[in-house]
Amino acid sequence: MGQQGFNRSMILFPVILPVAEELQKLSGKYKVDHLSRIAREALKLSAEKSGVMLGKLLKDEKGVPCPVNGNYWSLSHKPEYVAAVVSKGKVGIDIEEMRSRDELLFARVASDKEWELKGKSWDTFFRYWTAKEAILKVIGIGISGLKTCRIISVPDENHITLDYNGQFFLVEQLRYKNHIVSVLKGDNQIDWIIPKDFKR
Repeated sequence: MGQQGFNRSMILFPVILPVAEELQKLSGKYKVDHLSRIAREALKLSAEKSGVMLGKLLKDEKGVPCPVNGNYWSLSHKPEYVAAVVSKGKVGIDIEEMRSRDELLFARVASDKEWELKGKSWDTFFRYWTAKEAILKVIGIGISGLKTCRIISVPDENHITLDYNGQFFLVEQLRYKNHIVSVLKGDNQIDWIIPKDFKR
């Protein structure tokens, strides 16, 4: 896929964890702190399943996660669920709740040519949005790169291929309880982990 240096073939274990109802009601810094803590718990589970040890999690001056012991990591959180993944190569993950938004956002997320691939719908919107977000995390830039990151094919209901300045990326997606999660797949196998009996 033209992703040399981004992924070495392996099994990735993206983890999705629920956020307790009482924590969903928090706001401001308290909410962000709790969501970050739960996302790091998900990351710990992904690392354990991958057989890797993570140390202190740091970000660079741009807010991009720094590798730990040669392992890359990515987190994402929304009020009801968090997602995290560890990889030997650069990786990005994003989770969003699928719900109607302002239709002006369609033009911000993708071009007319991209919408022609699948057709405008809120399902497609969130597939595109999370796929692009996952790749922008890999590249290390923010949402200002949404238009530079282009959808080039939608081979099935669980995969999207993207191009960013001539680099091609394959993203795998999972729908879960009105949310969609996108993770950079590359040549890797994906084994989604959703613990049913996780105790915090």
